[in-house]
Amino acid sequence: MNRPPRPWRSPSRLIRGCWQLSRGHGPGWSRDLAFAALDAAAARPGPLVLDCADIYVGVEKLLGEWIASRGDAAGRVVVHTKFVPDLGVLDGVDRGYMRRIVQRSRRRLGVNALDLVQFHWWDLAVPGWVQAAEWLAELREAGLIRQVGVTNFDQRSLHVLLDAGIPVVSNQVQLSLLDRRPLDGLAEMCLERGVTLLCYGTLAGGLLTNGPSRESRSLDKYRAIVGEVGGPLVLERGRAALEEIAVREGATMADVAVAYALSRPAAGAAIVGLSRRGLAPDPRAVTLTPANIARLEAAVPGTVPGSVYEAERDRAGPHGRIMRYDLNRDGDARRA
Repeated sequence: MNRPPRPWRSPSRLIRGCWQLSRGHGPGWSRDLAFAALDAAAARPGPLVLDCADIYVGVEKLLGEWIASRGDAAGRVVVHTKFVPDLGVLDGVDRGYMRRIVQRSRRRLGVNALDLVQFHWWDLAVPGWVQAAEWLAELREAGLIRQVGVTNFDQRSLHVLLDAGIPVVSNQVQLSLLDRRPLDGLAEMCLERGVTLLCYGTLAGGLLTNGPSRESRSLDKYRAIVGEVGGPLVLERGRAALEEIAVREGATMADVAVAYALSRPAAGAAIVGLSRRGLAPDPRAVTLTPANIARLEAAVPGTVPGSVYEAERDRAGPHGRIMRYDLNRDGDARRA
C-alpha cells in the first residue's frame, strides 16, 4: 500500500508573522519597538520562526540587523521569506530576475542560504508561474535556499506544480474559524501529497481574540473576511464560542483559535503576528475535541465563498483593493 510522503515540518508550531513591521502597514512600529518585540519572542523556549517577504518593505533588512546584533539568539532563529514578483512584471519574469531577488533577500537577512522561500504569483492567468517555480527549485539545488514553498495556491494550481515535479514542502494559506476555504479539498490533497499547510489569519488580526490594539492594513483585510461570513453578529457568536471553550479549558481565546486551525492533520503551524506586548498563543494549551470543533463551526456556519485566495485575486473586489501589487519595485528588484 502506498503511503503519503512524510511532510516537512516547521521547527515550531507557532510562527511569528512580521507583515505589520513593514512600512505602510500601520503606525507604531519603530525600530526599537520591533527589536524589543523580537527579543521578547526569542526569550521564549524553543526555536523562533519568523515569517516575512521580499515585499514587506524594510522587514528583511530589519530582521537581518536584529539577528546580527543578537548573536546569542541567532542560532535559534529560522526565517521564512517569500518570492513575490510584481504584478506589473509577471510576463517578464526570468531566471535572472528571480536570482537577483533571492540574492537580495540573502543579503538583507545576512544568511548563506534562505531557510524557506514561499512563491506567490498574483495572477494565475498570466503564464510563466510553473517555469518560475522550476527556477526556484534550481536555486534550491544550487544551495541558495533550503526549501521551496508556495503561498495562496489553491488545490488546482498546487496540483499542477506538484505534478510538474516542483519540490513544494509547504503552502501558506489563510485558515481560521472565519475562513475555512482550505478545508474544501486543499487540506486533504496536501495531506496526501506531503505538503504542510502554514496557516495565517488564525486570529483574524485580533478580531477573534480580545480585540486588535490599533488600526492597520491587516484589520482592513480581516474586516472584509468578516463581511463575507455574515458581519459583526456572526463574529460575536464566534468570539463567544471561543471564549466559552477558553474559560472551560483554562486557556485564552487566542489559544483556542490557533488550536482550531492546527486541529487539521495537514496544518503544520499557525502564523501569528509579532506582539508589542510579548504575548503569544500556546499551540499546546488546548486540544480540541470533535464536539468543541463542531461547537465553533456551528457558531460561524458560513465561510468565505470560492476556493483558496479566489476572492483576493479579484483586484476590483473588496479584498483585491486592499492589496499592493508592485512593492518589489520599491526594493530595486531589477538592480538587486
